[in-house]
Amino acid sequence: MPPPFPPAGYSEDIVRRVRIVFNGQYVVDAKKPKLVWERPYYPIYYFPQTAITDEKYLANKTTPSDNTDSVVYDLVVGGRTSPAAVTFFTSGSFAGYAKVAIDKADAWFEEDERIYSHPKDPYKRIQILQSSKNVRVEIDGVEVANTAHPKLLYETGLPVRAYIPHTDVRLDLLKADDKLQTSCPYKGDANYYIIKLPTGQEKTGLAWWYKNPTAESADIKGHIAFYDEKVDVWVDGAKQEKPVSPFA
Repeated sequence: MPPPFPPAGYSEDIVRRVRIVFNGQYVVDAKKPKLVWERPYYPIYYFPQTAITDEKYLANKTTPSDNTDSVVYDLVVGGRTSPAAVTFFTSGSFAGYAKVAIDKADAWFEEDERIYSHPKDPYKRIQILQSSKNVRVEIDGVEVANTAHPKLLYETGLPVRAYIPHTDVRLDLLKADDKLQTSCPYKGDANYYIIKLPTGQEKTGLAWWYKNPTAESADIKGHIAFYDEKVDVWVDGAKQEKPVSPFA
């Protein structure tokens, strides 16, 4: 078993039905796909090329100039086209397999459960613990949060995140960011706040929360996290060193 996270190039077979929908049709139906880590931190699915439900859904074959081991097709269903959506591997260790870019189709299902963003890493877990530590957050010298009731979220391979109740955050300094949303298969869809400092300066991407988190992360509902890598954090009076994000 590989240590978290599996290295780039690692793959394993999965006994799990995975289907992909585009324009109302199941274009992929795979009983035994592969999980492939093209890069560290999260996997994607590769499918046997025979899992493409109908070859007529593939059009406009091209060969990438930077990868002669593959060919790329548009996905076409009912007159609707998703350009360069499907890659077939013609040689190398994944010859006979194909991949579909997750943002090039309408919906993905593992068995009958819909998935978002990317498949979960089987070597990753989330643990959320109630804490009585005092956590205080400052941005440019302005205190924006102070709590003695944080939820500490431990996620394999990532820095610990303190999720702070809305009631312990300076909501007068926050406004909803309607332009930014991210999706996590472990936590759900994150909504962001813009930080409005007394100087008039606005900071984006530093605070987020999950209105409707996934079942495994339900305990962080109604709590706000701050991007510790870019804000100042004190825990029980001790200023914390800024963590280094593996995604930087």
